[in-house]
Amino acid sequence: MSQPLPDPFPVVRPPRQLKPSPLGGSASRFPSLVEPRQRLDQLRVDHLTITARALEVADGKVFLPDLIVTAMLQRSYGVVDALIDAVDTYNVHAAAPLLRLQLDTLFRAHYIASGPDLDDLTSRLQRGEEFRKIRDSEGKYLTDGRLQALAREVHGWATPVYRETSGWVHFSVSHMRTTTQGGDDDAFFMGVPVDPSVIRASLWQEIYAASTRATEELFEYVRGWAARKGMPPGEVRRLSW
Repeated sequence: MSQPLPDPFPVVRPPRQLKPSPLGGSASRFPSLVEPRQRLDQLRVDHLTITARALEVADGKVFLPDLIVTAMLQRSYGVVDALIDAVDTYNVHAAAPLLRLQLDTLFRAHYIASGPDLDDLTSRLQRGEEFRKIRDSEGKYLTDGRLQALAREVHGWATPVYRETSGWVHFSVSHMRTTTQGGDDDAFFMGVPVDPSVIRASLWQEIYAASTRATEELFEYVRGWAARKGMPPGEVRRLSW
């Protein structure tokens, strides 16, 4: 006897469609978040455009470093997409680590743009080597700390943000503080999930602002690669995007 075919895969929101703000979400509770949310969501959509344009230059020829550049953009899109959802639902336990991931991508983009042999680096990563086991020109391993230090001169603003969000990746006092709240007469309250009223609007604003800046600066590295790709050494092409 034949079996019925499973239902078709559910239709999902097209990537270029802006994400609707859920009723009761953080942007509803804090109107000041509406504009920064829209700005970050537009950057999410812009990932598709910048990826296509970066691949179209040089007569559409694909170079080995395109693989690592496109992988970073794919990672960035996924992080931004999930981060907006996390802030919408007051999920600081996910939003802060996602911001750290975006900074992690930015630091790697900075290193890639600083002049290493990109073909060799891409090939090594494709073979499964990790950044932390690859040495830079000074013979130092490209650990997270080293990548952050190399990027500090250009992205100094990101260092304290990275340090702060690290407290949300590894179980720390950050988690304890959102779990317990004091009351009158030495009383205290605990609850799961986090009470939305515990997280101040300014924290969500800071997460949006840092995520937006990191994404915009990542895009600049992608444009820099597109301007040099396939060009003679020392020459760049003029971009209109």
